[in-house]
Amino acid sequence: MKRILIGGITVAIIGTMTYGFFQWKIVESQKHDLLCGQAKQTLQGVEIRARALAAGLSVEAYGKAEEDEVATLIGALDAAKSDAEVDSVIEAHAATIEAQDAAIDAQVDTRGDQTFLEQRLVKQRIPVDVKQELQRAAKAVSVMCS
Repeated sequence: MKRILIGGITVAIIGTMTYGFFQWKIVESQKHDLLCGQAKQTLQGVEIRARALAAGLSVEAYGKAEEDEVATLIGALDAAKSDAEVDSVIEAHAATIEAQDAAIDAQVDTRGDQTFLEQRLVKQRIPVDVKQELQRAAKAVSVMCS
């Protein structure tokens, strides 16, 4: 009788510990996903701020400029009469956006640093504190999401 009771208690304790372990792993996984998501969101916010500064605008003005570009595109698409005109409007807009993004991405990706000594000195639009914040956010994403 004692062996059955001790065996039952042992099985109950092992089952409870196993259940607790699996619950702990699930909570840790959710916590990791949440922290990774927050780090990515922070990085995205800092990148938007850096893009606005690289464009020489405030974040609000950058958002307003994007809204104005969308309104202009919608107006041009509404004015288009045929599929060929619609395609040409879209291609022209895409080329404009790609050119702007390439210039801003180059400055944001290098964190505003000038890598070659031969480069002509360009006024840095991204302040040092934003560069450091961008580097910290990128490091936080790499640490949290690994």
